[in-house]
Order: sequence, then structure tokens, then C-alpha cells
Amino acid sequence: MPKLQDLNLINNRRLWSLPKLAGHASLKSFNLSGSPIANLSLRACQSLETVCLNDLNQLEELDLSATAIKEFPISVIELRRLKRLDLLVLPQLKRLPWHKMQHIPEVFNLDQFQRVGAQIFLTGSKLFSCFTYENCEHLLKENGCLQYFHILVSSYNNTRSKKDGERIDFTEHEFQNSKKPSCYKDIPSMAKTFKQQFQPSPLLNRHVEIFSPNRYPTGLKGILEVTESLSLWDDAFISSLTDLNDRFPELKECKLRKCHHMDSIFKANERVQGGKLQIIWAFDIQKMTRILDQLGSSPYFGIEFRALKHVHLEKCPRLESIFPGHVVLSSLETLSVLNCGNLRSIFYEYEVTNNDQFKSLHTMQLYELPKLLYIHGKQSLPLKMKEWKELYFRGCWNLQRLPLLVAPRNQKKVQVSGEMRQCNKLKASMSEDQISCYYFKSPPDPLASFREHVKNKIFLR
Repeated sequence: MPKLQDLNLINNRRLWSLPKLAGHASLKSFNLSGSPIANLSLRACQSLETVCLNDLNQLEELDLSATAIKEFPISVIELRRLKRLDLLVLPQLKRLPWHKMQHIPEVFNLDQFQRVGAQIFLTGSKLFSCFTYENCEHLLKENGCLQYFHILVSSYNNTRSKKDGERIDFTEHEFQNSKKPSCYKDIPSMAKTFKQQFQPSPLLNRHVEIFSPNRYPTGLKGILEVTESLSLWDDAFISSLTDLNDRFPELKECKLRKCHHMDSIFKANERVQGGKLQIIWAFDIQKMTRILDQLGSSPYFGIEFRALKHVHLEKCPRLESIFPGHVVLSSLETLSVLNCGNLRSIFYEYEVTNNDQFKSLHTMQLYELPKLLYIHGKQSLPLKMKEWKELYFRGCWNLQRLPLLVAPRNQKKVQVSGEMRQCNKLKASMSEDQISCYYFKSPPDPLASFREHVKNKIFLR
């Protein structure tokens, strides 16, 4: 029946299977109800616009891929035994009624392109506009849904084909080609902790990735309430992550690269939390001046990153400072700041009065920061940094002094590696008690860093 356009199969209790309908060229409407069928595939029915499925209590697998449906069939929401749902290559699908869903299949593939694996890949984020915090909390905690998801939002222009016909993501390809060997070969780098990788950390279960969107990614606020890992790459619309969501109660990992309009990662307000955030990784954020900034004239509301373990900031030329002085970084283990030519201090504005801020820090890397003056503020407040083991710096020619440490006699000295001239300058500004807390290693290769009098780029504001 090559010219069949409408097919209605109603209340047929003996219909256990259907002849092959996948790839039917002319079928526009399909109605099935009251059948014990377990598997149904309408894949590649390119003219199919309307699907109605009712009273299919045995249906476990449904494939609506490569069809012309624009509205998600409401009747599918009521299929409580559905275990797998494939919605692949659906460029005309405009929205999904997430707010009405009481059940999500164990395997749910939603992809407006054609990719392999259990994931959601979209050209826009409006499909999630029905999600609210209440919906997500209900689905996650009460229904056990949304335990695992990997959502990618991008524009179609970011995909292209290889010579062999396989589809490749342009952002991943560009990233792999952008890797360059480090010029600091004499340094036992901690870079593996912050290794740039296309896939998010496997230890986390709920991921959202936004690659080169061609418009502002609206509609993600609800799903970001339960997101654990967020990656934002090559974006030209977002000024801070607070634009997407002002809370991020579950966020643990944040990776940013080439966010052209971003001036800070978070805007402080009374709702933003960040209490579970463990990793901040930012690369090539040209306009960013701080990690945490005020929202208008509002104060910082005592925002704390007590779970934050790793911070890596690289190639952020306008970065002036990083944290407010009152923030307690009690879990911070590694801090790496590279090629941020305008950085003047780690903390800013507020007086640094807490000596427990770096109590878990063991490695600090400061490379090519020619304007950096202080690590821990102007005042000489002794710090309880019992875990601090290593400090590597290169090209920090204006650094005035190292932090004053509260060091028990049995504590090992902090190993300091830097240019000999700068190390001698720092020693001259320290008392004997301060010097006793540090061990200055033999000077590195003089070619390991740039010249002292390096010209800084000027950025118009």
C-alpha cells in the first residue's frame, strides 16, 4: 500500500505485531489503540505528522525518528510501561510537554540531528521551556526520573561531514586542533586535573552542554536546577551563568571556553548558591573581569564556595581579580591562573580577615601575570595553610610578597619555583621566620618564561 495516507487500528486485542511500517513514504496519520503490541517503529515515515496511541498497556519500545511530527503526541505520556523512546532527526519538533510528563522511559533519545548513543542533542533550548524547579524536583526525587541525562544544545551550522560520510562536531574538531604543548616543561604540571575534554566528567550523571548557539539559549532554567555539569563553549549571548539560572543548587562542574560576551561567571544575588560547585574551568574568556560580581548595587550576600576544589583560569586578558575577600575557600586544592595579563590580586574589595581561606590548598600555579601584586591581600594576615606544598610562578614580576603562614615546627616547607631574580626579591621582603616556611628550589631554565619587560595589551572598555 504505497499510497496509504491514514491508518486507524482501534481496539484490536489480537494485534501482537504490525507489518513493517518504517520508511513508509506517504503515511501522514497513524492511530493505534487497544492493542497488546510491545514494539512499534515508525522510523523514516517522512510524511507522518499525526500520531495517536491510546490504551497500549504492553508497549515497551517506540521509535518516531525521522518523521514530520511537530507536536509531541500527548498520548505517549500515558504509556507507563514504555522503556525506550527514540525521537531522532526531528527538525520540525517545536516543543515537548515536560510539565505533563509523569513518566520518562529508561532510555530516551532526543536528537534533532542523527547521532549515536543515549543523549539529547538540540538546535535550540525552547523544548525545555516547560521545565520548572517544581517539575524537576518532582521528577528527580519522587518519580526517580532525570537521574541521568546528557543534553547538548547547538546550532546546525556547527556540524559538518567527514570525507567518509560520518558526522563530526565542529567544536570538538576545533578543540582537538587547538591543543599545543606547554612551554613550561620544567614544571610538574597539574594540568591533567583540568584536562580539556569534550565529554564531561564520568563521575557526574546530569550534564548540559551548549556549543555555539545561534541565539540566546532560553528555556533551560528549570533543567539547570538539577544539572551537575555545565559546559558553555563559543557563546556570544550570555554575560554570566546567572542569566541562565540564578541558583544552580546541584552544579558541581563548570567549564567555559570562548564566551565572548561574559564579564563574570556568577552575579551575586540572594538566590545564587554554588554550595556544591567543585570545579571551575575557564579558557579564553576575553571580557571576564571576575568570577563573582555584584548584581547592580546588591552586596555579595555571604556567598561561599565551600565545596570548590579546583580553579583553572587561562587566557582571560581582562581578569582583574578573582574572589571577594570574604569568600571562604576551605576545600580549594589547586589554583591555576595562566596568561591573565591584567590580574592584580586574587581577592578584591573586601578586607581579607579569614585565615582559613586556603586551608586545603596544596598547589598554586601563577604564570605570566605581570601585574599581580598580592596573593592574599595587602595586610599581613597569617594563614593556616597546612596542606600547601607547591607554588609555581613565572612572569609575575610585580609580585610584592608571599603569604605569611602560621607554620607548626613539624610542617614541611612550601616548595617555591620561580625565576631567580624574582625569588631573591621576595626573600628580601620577608623576615627570617617567614622565609623558614618556604624552600626556594634551584632556578628554572631562563627560557621558561617571557621577558620581564613585556608589553601588556590595552583593551578598550
